[in-house]
Amino acid sequence: MGEKKMSMEERIQAFYRQSGGPHNSQISELLEKHLLYGEDHGMDGYKETFEDAVMDTLIGDPSLLLLYERYQRWKLNRKQEAANIAGLEERIKQLENEIRELRELLSKKSVPFESG
Repeated sequence: MGEKKMSMEERIQAFYRQSGGPHNSQISELLEKHLLYGEDHGMDGYKETFEDAVMDTLIGDPSLLLLYERYQRWKLNRKQEAANIAGLEERIKQLENEIRELRELLSKKSVPFESG
């Protein structure tokens, strides 16, 4: 027979019943062990993160995976555009400095011509 799917609240209550209740002084150790080695928490010895759970959901659903791939492409394009803009801004600053230096040179060289 298949296992009954439990809600998160039911799972928490079952955990507390098995561990002696929420006021047990060892609850943090038991919870850590459960998160690392519980059958419902991914690979043994690895604490599943929220991001892991989201990725599992995305990979398991083709339509969500497609949306995620598109989002990642969009995000990468935005990052590249930002890098391009930053590069252009830096180049503009360099050009402004060069123009300023050229103006200073021209103004220094033009002084003798104006006075002479």
